[in-house]
Amino acid sequence: RLRIWRREAWGFESLRPHILHSKIMPYVERKDLDNTSAIITVTLTREDLKPKIDAELKKFRHRAAIKGFRQGQAPMEYIKRMFGTSIFGDILNKMLSDELYEYLRESKLNILGQPLPAEDQSRYSFKVDNPEKEYAISYEIGFVPDFEIQGLDKSQSFDRLTISNLDQLAEEDLEYARKRMGKRSNPEDDIQEKDILRVNAGELDGEQIKEGGWETTMTVYVDNITDAALKNEFLTKKKGDTIRFNYRLLENHKEDNMYRKYLLNLPEDDDRVVGDWFEGQIEEVSRVDIADLDEEFFTNYFGGNANNRDEAINELKKGIGRFYEVRSNALLMRDFQTRLMELNHLDLPDHFLKRWLASNNEGLTPEQIESEYPAFAENLRWSILRDRLKEQFDIEVTDEELRREYANKVRQYFQAALPDHIINSSVDRLMQDEKDVEKTRKDLETDKVFQVIRELVTLNDTSVTSEVFHQTLDAITKKVEEVAD
Repeated sequence: RLRIWRREAWGFESLRPHILHSKIMPYVERKDLDNTSAIITVTLTREDLKPKIDAELKKFRHRAAIKGFRQGQAPMEYIKRMFGTSIFGDILNKMLSDELYEYLRESKLNILGQPLPAEDQSRYSFKVDNPEKEYAISYEIGFVPDFEIQGLDKSQSFDRLTISNLDQLAEEDLEYARKRMGKRSNPEDDIQEKDILRVNAGELDGEQIKEGGWETTMTVYVDNITDAALKNEFLTKKKGDTIRFNYRLLENHKEDNMYRKYLLNLPEDDDRVVGDWFEGQIEEVSRVDIADLDEEFFTNYFGGNANNRDEAINELKKGIGRFYEVRSNALLMRDFQTRLMELNHLDLPDHFLKRWLASNNEGLTPEQIESEYPAFAENLRWSILRDRLKEQFDIEVTDEELRREYANKVRQYFQAALPDHIINSSVDRLMQDEKDVEKTRKDLETDKVFQVIRELVTLNDTSVTSEVFHQTLDAITKKVEEVAD
């Protein structure tokens, strides 16, 4: 699977900004720590709390079923003594939360995550009959400063890779298809380079078969034989002939355990010492004769989409083109992301986010947070940019588009024309997985973001061979994996 950029498993999607509006509310005071974080202090007075606490105590007394008392008849002093602190705490927390979130709803801050209790809180008593004069509780919040996206114009130029050797790749695929569709045979009179041999071999001790030595049936791919002289010797043989050989010359493995496992067929727990030389009899020669370019081949392999060699080459070129287009677009999207991140560096509330990660990921150590935070922050910055692009260009994925995408997945899976009711029932079943639906929705959103960006910037098609394309892709993937590790 192509890995162009990495998304962390810390759930940073819950940090996506919420657009809020401002209105200064009573009891709430904001103190900015910097341009990305602030302390919000919510103050409740005795006069705010006492009536609500008293009212809740009366309600509780009326409905509480307490052992030893008739319902609603327990003494109020008993209720206060047994349940007053808990009721006090619930009322205080609810009023604090209501004031805080009302303020946040009415502010213009792009809030990240959820507010966290400030690190230096004052201590208060919770006496039902004699509350403190006031309760001032502080919360730390993180937010993203307002910004306008830069870099969405024709002055921004990007190279898009296209494949220059489609004809060659289509020819190779056609040859592969002919081999795949060819008829198998077991010739007895000769051996050719593409043949597969079954050789019943025994370990040698000098010129003789070793008594008690290792015996096995080896599978030999003639084309893979690394020693030219040995390959030529095999090519002079036929079924039933005997041949002596060094089994390490049959294939080019770097490690001894690969020879032991795949050629000698030794069990993993068998540590016996086995010599290099064997003598074996060629028991079977397997050959796939290349298929003729006839009506049967075109019908079976192309399903009616090609009836001759030229049409087959064109059909293969379409498939190869789609294969590389997907990967070329992925590389291009990565370049878009990198450029936009460079031109739109977003300050983040680092201290707040590290606290947020610790509070929402039980068992995550401070060392782990420090180590993983840079990658987390970069992914969060891109998430913020992507969401701003969605907002700016009114990008959304409809339920109809989601169902269409799932229907395409069903058709690709079965690779056959299916009745509508089968497709619809399959889509209904697949869309019961809410996590997969959300992932699919985000993938479609990203596709739309990609289309918007490519219309706004300048693209230059750069033609390269498939070999150079894969080298580029492998280098980028390796770099991303190194950063991830």
